[in-house]
Amino acid sequence: MGYELDGHELGIVSTFVGVYVVANRTLPKGWGKHLLHRHPIGALALACGVTGIALPLVVPRIRRSLGFPTDQYDHEHPNVKFDKWIEETRS
Repeated sequence: MGYELDGHELGIVSTFVGVYVVANRTLPKGWGKHLLHRHPIGALALACGVTGIALPLVVPRIRRSLGFPTDQYDHEHPNVKFDKWIEETRS
């Protein structure tokens, strides 16, 4: 059981990596500490935004492991679980 990345997940990860690389190459050293100390509300907003964007990487896997339906996230995944009423109409 490995950790595989689908298309939208790969897009999210590559966006995070790209933003990190651009920020570290263009902003002065210690910009994160400066942001946190001088602009704590902005840093909190950035943390909330990053968390919200990262949720699609985590939520479907948690729902799948708990046995909840995941068809609205990744209907093409081999271990997808549909709602009962959808299963009845598909049969």
